[in-house]
Amino acid sequence: MGAQMSEQMSVLRQKPAVLMSASAYTAACAEFEHWAAHGRRHGGSAWEAVVYPLVGLVPRPGAGRSPLEPTPLAACAALVVPRVVLPPAALAHYGPTWARPGDAAAPAGAADELQARLAAGRAPHPRLDCYGRLHSHPWPHAHPHLSGTDCAEHLSGALAGNGAAGLPWALGLVAAAPRPGDPGTWPIQAYGLRAGGALVDLGGVTIASDADPRVRWVLGRAGWATPAGARWRARQIVTLAARGMPAAGHPLHRGWYGLAIRRPNRPVCLVALPPGFPAQPPRLLRPAAGGGWMGIAGPPALPRWSAYHLVEYVARAEARR
Repeated sequence: MGAQMSEQMSVLRQKPAVLMSASAYTAACAEFEHWAAHGRRHGGSAWEAVVYPLVGLVPRPGAGRSPLEPTPLAACAALVVPRVVLPPAALAHYGPTWARPGDAAAPAGAADELQARLAAGRAPHPRLDCYGRLHSHPWPHAHPHLSGTDCAEHLSGALAGNGAAGLPWALGLVAAAPRPGDPGTWPIQAYGLRAGGALVDLGGVTIASDADPRVRWVLGRAGWATPAGARWRARQIVTLAARGMPAAGHPLHRGWYGLAIRRPNRPVCLVALPPGFPAQPPRLLRPAAGGGWMGIAGPPALPRWSAYHLVEYVARAEARR
């Protein structure tokens, strides 16, 4: 027991690596350069700017959590930004020391256009979503830092909304202008804003090749959404119904899928399929006493569809509790 507790505490102290694909980094730097130059032309000082990172979570082995459970930063091996979304120019309420997308004077429909761009970026990649912002500080400095104003303007809203995806944190990224002699290179620092206001320094962002396995993984389709996954889900629902256990399924945040199973004289349970299923095992969730859900990792099986039969799987998972 002592060894297990020590291992759990060690995991909680770990921080995820933060990566950005080379193509996303290029797009973000071009946007920052554009608004820095725009500010110099119109007022003499470079302007800050904002882009919206689409983020995918790479879980630590054995630490994956469904969106219906809290997923702390320590449960993530990596936070990967393979894409960024640029806001419409009409929302660019920027200046030398502030970047506040949106303004009362913005044309009608500009905010809707931003949401449409975010939705278009997420649609082909269900593992991605926007959990914070990336903004620029258009002056060179070695270790860009988020101020209290930055947190309030860029992360507080995201923190409130991220709970729907099971994330008790928001991701804040801040880029510093290139140093003299190093044009085009904006160093980016990552921070996690936790519920309660604690800011965690996650270190410098690593720029990774678009071919990096972690970048490719977060851009992948969800296994349950493939034709093979759809056939497997249909068979499981039929089999469960034949056993008097009607099931209904629906997509969850972060590329997960939930199958709610009703059983005679038993509480409803939910089988949560991760996006990497069947290579990654599902989680079994039951209603928690105080509301919400409490989950456990089910027993792993061979990474193929035929290895999972939910009637038996639920029984084996509950026997392990």
